[in-house]
Amino acid sequence: MTKIKIRKADSLFSNYIRRRADWKCEACGKDYLTNKQGLHCSHYWGRGRENTRFDPDNCIALCYYHHLRWGHGDERDNYKEYMVKRLGEQGFKKLQIRAFQYKKKDDKLIILWLTKLTK
Repeated sequence: MTKIKIRKADSLFSNYIRRRADWKCEACGKDYLTNKQGLHCSHYWGRGRENTRFDPDNCIALCYYHHLRWGHGDERDNYKEYMVKRLGEQGFKKLQIRAFQYKKKDDKLIILWLTKLTK
């Protein structure tokens, strides 16, 4: 895997997604409240797509095992199935459209939004 640059906005967003999932893997249900580093914020559409990088519909909390298998491995179909079930067919299609639209980076705005969202 390549080294990923973690922006402040990434860190805030990751914590938001993992808290939203009550520190449990959304694939297997394992609890990570006492081992928070074992739970990842997984982006269905990769982090390189700025338009969905901080989109809560695009992200779920996955344990290391499921993040590797669903996000980067041979079980990508399971990830898509989960996302379609979670968002509905129409919601998934809308997410896909957003993923392929251009958006300029604006970390100041994202940080402001996340700070208000997590209060």
